[in-house]
Amino acid sequence: MWDEQDNTDVIAAVVIGAIAGLGLSLLLRREPPSRRERLMKELAPYRKKLSKQARRARDTIGKQASAAARRGDTMVEGGRDALDSFRSEVSDIVSTARADLTTLVEEQVGAAQDTLKRTAKRVRKH
Repeated sequence: MWDEQDNTDVIAAVVIGAIAGLGLSLLLRREPPSRRERLMKELAPYRKKLSKQARRARDTIGKQASAAARRGDTMVEGGRDALDSFRSEVSDIVSTARADLTTLVEEQVGAAQDTLKRTAKRVRKH
């Protein structure tokens, strides 16, 4: 039935098929992941957590910045009110000081005039 030649052909066909299958599997197989790809895959869960934490931090910082801006606006308004009040008080103090100085100068001029009149009378008598 089978002769030696048929056995050789079958064995050759099996070997050629095995080699062809091995070659195709080597050609079609995925390349092993690079070091970078392996590292990125290992870091993926941490990257997600960091992204979530960064989003939370950004939201928190945004809220705090808004609150700080509102407080700053309130402080600026308070500062303006205080400055206006201070200006008003300083203006009152300066006005009072001017009036006091004017009164003092008028009194001194009056006293000097009286002294001059008395001196002039004494000089005329002599």
